[in-house]
Amino acid sequence: MRQRRRPYLALGTAVVLSMSGCSFSSGAGGAGASSSSGTKSGVTASPTAAAVYQLMRKSGAAATSVHVTGDYTDKGQPLRLDVAGDRGGQTMRLLVDFGTGPIEILMVDGDFYLKAGGTFWTRLESAAVARVAADRYVKVPPGSAAGMGDFRVGILLDQVFSEHLPGLDELNATTQTSDVDGVPAYLLTSKVAGAAKIYVSADGRARLLRTEGARTGALRFTEWSSVEPISPPAQDQQAVVPNV
Repeated sequence: MRQRRRPYLALGTAVVLSMSGCSFSSGAGGAGASSSSGTKSGVTASPTAAAVYQLMRKSGAAATSVHVTGDYTDKGQPLRLDVAGDRGGQTMRLLVDFGTGPIEILMVDGDFYLKAGGTFWTRLESAAVARVAADRYVKVPPGSAAGMGDFRVGILLDQVFSEHLPGLDELNATTQTSDVDGVPAYLLTSKVAGAAKIYVSADGRARLLRTEGARTGALRFTEWSSVEPISPPAQDQQAVVPNV
């Protein structure tokens, strides 16, 4: 891509790596999660928040891959995030949508592919380029790819656990039984009512399932250590744009 266009290509990376500065639009208690002070099917007892929290962090650190989704706003701009990949950064798929259509970025063994609609390409380059590139994958040249930063799911996970989640001292000492999309879970809540909720699987693996907060909004975590590797897009799904 031409030098003047590089910020657009790095947009997806900036979204992921600046998560801690975003204000999520999803409110606490969103669809897919429910809680109760009683016992739900599949959860026999509620352990302490400290025990669940430490096991969750240990589980997250050991995970090799994850799929994260969320809807929020970035500096007032509505944004949808869908990212999946391995911690080491071999492959990853990132989908962001600012309300004007999805922008998809694939990373496969250090190569980047960008897919977006005609509106994006018209604004980025021209209507002529849009007719060729719209809704097809365009391989990002090395010069532009080098400006996209450290583009790994591992960076996102580290940021979630170090900045997005509240500290143990900010949480109530007890947990509640809950579920996320039918998966039995323990619910950890903040001492400040409504400030944060953390849902952790109650299956013995202590996997982070969902986070919610008044300031940080909601994120959903699935496919822990089971995200399938991503392959480069097929040739018939790619577009070659000269001088781009």
